Amino acid sequence: MAKEAIGANAIFSGPQKGLTVIGKHCYGYSGIVGVTNVETDLLDFSTGKDYISSNLQVLNGTDSNEDFLYKVYFNDVLVAQWHFLYASTIHQTLPNAYKIIIPPNTTVRVTGANTISGTSRNHSATITGKVYE
Repeated sequence: MAKEAIGANAIFSGPQKGLTVIGKHCYGYSGIVGVTNVETDLLDFSTGKDYISSNLQVLNGTDSNEDFLYKVYFNDVLVAQWHFLYASTIHQTLPNAYKIIIPPNTTVRVTGANTISGTSRNHSATITGKVYE
């Protein structure tokens, strides 16, 4: 469930897989997560009774010359995925952010997997958004 902090004095308590809601805004910062060839959770949280208009960003923190597959699940149903093809292209950059509407009462998972190697590579994911009734 999303953590709720009321008021402007809510401080950042560190990276986590969860979502923090402050009034009508929300955010989640995974921190650095090692991604191998096994599908790895970057974010994993549940929303409340309201829907969220959000921007999701996944960041590859290494120059590894490897390909990665990223997925977004709503209630364990795959709703989006993209393949970051670094090894098979000259160079590709990840998009700045994906705009995603998250329905009420939804469990959200964002995952990554290295499709070239089992070596752990640093990644992070961020989500920011506005909460609507």
